[in-house]
Amino acid sequence: MNLLLIILFLITFSFVAFFFQKYRKFFIIFSVLIVLSFYFFLARAFMPFSNFYPSKEIQLYSPCGNFYNLITNSIKKFKINIFEDIDTENLKIDPSTYKNTPLLLDTSFYNEKIYLYFGITPVLLFYLPFNLITTLYLTDRLLVFLLSCISFLLSLFLVNSVTKNYKKVPFNLKILTIFLIGLCNLLPFIAINGLIYQVAVVTANILLLGAFCLFYYYTTDINTEIKNIFVFFISLSLCLAVGARPHYILFIPIFFSSIIYLNYKESTKINNIFKAILIFLTPCIIYGSILALYNYLRFDSIFEFGWKYQLNEHNQSVYMPTIKDFIIGLKNNFLLLPNINDSTFFSLTKASGHRIGNEYITGVLWICPIVAILIFIPNFLKKIYSENKKTFIFLLTFILTTAVSIIVASFFGMIIRYIFEFLSLMVILSVITFFHYINVTDDKLLKKFFYFLFILVFVFSVFMNTSLLFCKENFKIHNTLRKTYYTTVIKTLF
Repeated sequence: MNLLLIILFLITFSFVAFFFQKYRKFFIIFSVLIVLSFYFFLARAFMPFSNFYPSKEIQLYSPCGNFYNLITNSIKKFKINIFEDIDTENLKIDPSTYKNTPLLLDTSFYNEKIYLYFGITPVLLFYLPFNLITTLYLTDRLLVFLLSCISFLLSLFLVNSVTKNYKKVPFNLKILTIFLIGLCNLLPFIAINGLIYQVAVVTANILLLGAFCLFYYYTTDINTEIKNIFVFFISLSLCLAVGARPHYILFIPIFFSSIIYLNYKESTKINNIFKAILIFLTPCIIYGSILALYNYLRFDSIFEFGWKYQLNEHNQSVYMPTIKDFIIGLKNNFLLLPNINDSTFFSLTKASGHRIGNEYITGVLWICPIVAILIFIPNFLKKIYSENKKTFIFLLTFILTTAVSIIVASFFGMIIRYIFEFLSLMVILSVITFFHYINVTDDKLLKKFFYFLFILVFVFSVFMNTSLLFCKENFKIHNTLRKTYYTTVIKTLF
């Protein structure tokens, strides 16, 4: 009941904002602060470990908690392996013995050494500079919180940039959109689980969103020299993202093709096109070489990030994705029904049938049903093409990137952090599409229908996401204190 009152407060707040639009900036800033404060609450209160702030010593926990700091120390010693004191003889006989040493879970064992499977970008961008400057060790929980905030702000920035000319969209819907994006794209699930997995995912996410922000302004009318600066940083953002999530390399050809196409359409000088190509490829060559060397030094292959040698029950060394896996993943990622229980009403459901990555999830059509509007994307793109071909290219790039993310996630499992990677993009695209139809609709009855439909979707989405966020399947209760926190929040909200 209290949760419904909170939702009612958010809706009432949006209507108050509508009637006092001369204070638009105040309402926008206050709404953003509400979401950011919620992220801080989640990051600070609900992990089963107390290390949130930086410390003088590395505080490790299972699975893979604060392990990027081990790489930080290794680099400072001109090494790349971790856990010098691990008895690798047992692992050599049977890698499954990682179960006897929980801290080894999801590390990579190769050539009698333990390596960190995850990419090196977060170390180079955050952990190593922070340690060199402060001599302290950054924690996963704090970094996940900060990166979640940035991801949220970049999402809002993208929506606002694309829809800034949609003058007919009511201001209270824009306020509700802030809460919809902040609460219903699975970012709270990222913020509440500050582990190395979430660090990798949200690092790649903000780099991708940053590339989209740069690309959007690249499509605006700016001079060629400034555009080339944008090209460089778009490419650099994408390359850095590959160092956090290797499959993001698939997005590079999409952006590259879009940029070259725009150059071709705008310039009659072949030199300008070749210059753009060279500038785009420069970060790819430089950072690609760094990643290739890092992989080769670890696993004797420039293409191996360590996934094949991970110490877990999935046995990735023999895993080959199949069409069956993809269909199961796609079906469950979009359609899997939530459970109903007696504590939070809704709860996550154990995904099954996939050969890898079966965790507790709920299909995105239940988490955020606004994404259903994307079935009208072809019509939307057709209208945008006739209005602004550069915006059309931007949106087409966004759609192709989202589609590739959906395909990759479905091939490799059903995990909340995987779903976040494409749902965060889908929510942005859905809001833009929804705002477009509200803006171009002249029929007053139809406009009212869109208006109330948006509010209805908002209420359902926030209630659903909050229920799932605080359900017992999303928590790992390790001690009485955490159990007390969990019980108190459940009773307060529900």
